[in-house]
Amino acid sequence: MGRNVFRRRAPVEPGPRKGRMLLVSTIFALGLCALMLRAWDLQVRKHDHYVARSEGQHRSMVTLRASRGAIHDRNGRELALSAMVPSIFAVPAKVNDADVARLAPEVARILDVDVETVRRRLSTDKQFVWLKRHVAPKRAAQIEALGHPGLQLRDEPRRFYPNRALAGALLGFAGIDGAGLEGIERDFDRYLQGRTYTFDAVRDASGRRAMPEGVLPVDQLSGYTLGLTIDARIQQIAEDALTAQVEEMKAKGGVVVVLEPGSGDILALAQTPRFDPNHFREAEPGDWRLRAITDVLEPGSTIKPLLIAAAIDAGKTTADAIWNGHYGRLKIGSKTITDVHGEKTLTTLEIIQKSSNVGAAQVGQRLGKEAWYSYLRAYGFGETTGLGLRGEQRGMLSSPKRWGIIHLATLSYGYALSVTPLQMARATAVIANDGVLMRTRLVRAVVGARGETIEAFPARPLRRVVSTAAARAAKQGMVMVTSEGGTGRRARVPGYTVAGKTGTAHKVDPVLGGYDKSKYRSSFTGFVPAEDPRLVIYVMVDEPTEARYGGVVAAPIFRTIARESLPYLGVEATTAFTGSLDEDDDWEEVAEGIDPQARPWWFEEAVLSGAPSHMVVPDLKGQALAEVMARAGESKLQVRVSGSGLVVSQTPQAGSLLPPDGAISVALAMPGTPPPARDPEGDR
Repeated sequence: MGRNVFRRRAPVEPGPRKGRMLLVSTIFALGLCALMLRAWDLQVRKHDHYVARSEGQHRSMVTLRASRGAIHDRNGRELALSAMVPSIFAVPAKVNDADVARLAPEVARILDVDVETVRRRLSTDKQFVWLKRHVAPKRAAQIEALGHPGLQLRDEPRRFYPNRALAGALLGFAGIDGAGLEGIERDFDRYLQGRTYTFDAVRDASGRRAMPEGVLPVDQLSGYTLGLTIDARIQQIAEDALTAQVEEMKAKGGVVVVLEPGSGDILALAQTPRFDPNHFREAEPGDWRLRAITDVLEPGSTIKPLLIAAAIDAGKTTADAIWNGHYGRLKIGSKTITDVHGEKTLTTLEIIQKSSNVGAAQVGQRLGKEAWYSYLRAYGFGETTGLGLRGEQRGMLSSPKRWGIIHLATLSYGYALSVTPLQMARATAVIANDGVLMRTRLVRAVVGARGETIEAFPARPLRRVVSTAAARAAKQGMVMVTSEGGTGRRARVPGYTVAGKTGTAHKVDPVLGGYDKSKYRSSFTGFVPAEDPRLVIYVMVDEPTEARYGGVVAAPIFRTIARESLPYLGVEATTAFTGSLDEDDDWEEVAEGIDPQARPWWFEEAVLSGAPSHMVVPDLKGQALAEVMARAGESKLQVRVSGSGLVVSQTPQAGSLLPPDGAISVALAMPGTPPPARDPEGDR
């Protein structure tokens, strides 16, 4: 029988070997418990923590901002657009100390930045730092050639203005991060700004990202295109004509507004000095101020056609009525109103042709202050034009309750009220448009990337101001201005009938509290062709020194713009030109009454009553705090200040009347940054 090897022959007594096995078993049991405890800790208690870490290592959230929308003129020409350009950034974690010492000088040389700034940024403990944004492709290629993993490139959208300074103050500019900061770029930013979207992305071991769910099409992300009423060609003509004449007259500056009277469309807003938004950091805030809507002025004699149309509409006179010219001197109250060329008698339309202050004062007296105030409001004075641009001024038109007999007289020939150039052009368009005021339009439509219209802004009449007959009578008087014997002969355009009105006004000196007899604003407003107006053009030249009358200084600018724009618009010449364009006429032949009565009426009123006088609020925009305080000291003004840098806004607006106990509030900001919040107390 075989032996049973499994049968124990004798009991084994406990000994040292069995104790070691027990110890090892215990250790293994404790280790197993520890592993189970650790597994529970990792998989149960810290589950959410490690899931989040895993997501952070392999998945990431990517935020994208699409390109900003373009700005086009009325014919589709690009005025502002965005293009992708390289920007340079660093990943400091991949740059050791030796690399910093070697790379910093080379990177600083290529990017033309301070070497210490580069060294500091490369040495930081951040995961991402910009070295320079929006660099030239050549510089980006040089950085890429260095071949260091800590130096990388990223394409970003950058704003370009391909026409340089063309309409620069109107367009404004956008900052490096794509936000509009001034002009149309700022005020229509809600349409132009590209949308921001966030996506889930998966990252592989090499750090490359993929978007498994895909991204939205670019046309759903990009900003909308803004279609303006501006015509780039007419804008260029206006800017060139204005710049040339301002230089010839050695003037301080100037403004031109070109409108289409039938629609209210703005075809050009020109000013000088010009401003190139591509280099906005090199400019002062005053350079990018849109003067056509922010600057206020007394219109002077350019208001006379509006007065005559109102008086005819109200039934107070007729176009062929005869007025006493008083040989150029008329005493009203304690004041004597004068004309350059004294006349024994004048017809109503000759008051416009010869720019007679004496005649205008009599028409104003017959019309009456309440009626004249109502017409001025109907023409659009004392209110903004509704363009949607920040900084637009209302001008100043006081209540008729404050008018005396002399106040009504001066208001009849364009003093004692203030208007913007755009308001004056819009009021002239009422005469051109047979008495109807149109809504002034700057943006025609907002268009999506697929060409669909997002929002449209159709032309729209606002109200009838005067009758068709009254408007056409005033139009006839304006045609006489550019005919033989008129003050605006230099505005004539061969082949076309021109209707216009000259204006020359003394400037107010806020320090003196009155008019500066050595400083003028010369202006001309009109439309062409007179029979079927296509263009309304308002011109203002600030402080010319070679001449002063509007017929000499501003009328030639009107002529140049009209002469070059009408053929471009396809308007055929219909009139045989038989006169002369000789500009060597005696200036006195085109002289007009410049009669501000020595001081503004509100100043005289205060002096006569013994009360402290009001003051015209000076324009402080773009000035440093030291300059503001110096001017305040000279004028004895109270000033409230908020922020630091340069003045970006002020309350009350420039040109307003400041009571003796009033104060000016100014908000300061560094160039390129939004202004600080307005002080509620300062607006009261």
